[in-house]
Amino acid sequence: MGPYDDEKLGFYKVAQYYYYPSWWEGGEMLHLMINLGKWNELPKTCRSALFTACAYANSWMQARYDARNPLALEHLVAAGAQLRPFSPEILEACLAAANEVYAEISAQNADFKRVFEHMKAFRGDSYLWWQVAELGFDTFMVRARSRF
Repeated sequence: MGPYDDEKLGFYKVAQYYYYPSWWEGGEMLHLMINLGKWNELPKTCRSALFTACAYANSWMQARYDARNPLALEHLVAAGAQLRPFSPEILEACLAAANEVYAEISAQNADFKRVFEHMKAFRGDSYLWWQVAELGFDTFMVRARSRF
């Protein structure tokens, strides 16, 4: 969910404050789950076509939200919604609660634990890069936006 969906659903009519960042959702993502045995039975050309279609749909959807969310956020504010950031204390409490849930699931599900451990390692490496590339550039551009 983001401003585009929130505006369509009329949340601004019942909620005065619009809190950010979104709950553990840096960006939207689509998922397709297929039984591995059935996937392996598909001809390689069908697998390739399905993979390409899914990649396109995911990229298209993210780009669509990236294009629509800014104007929708302007509409929400114009309609009276007040932007409020979640405090660092709230975000820390949410992270701690999420980590507790992940630990509980990991203790009960070896597959989840294996995938989650790989995801955490990848996320850590990714955030290092994003801190160097994206965060630095975006921070500069946000501050400079009135000059272009």
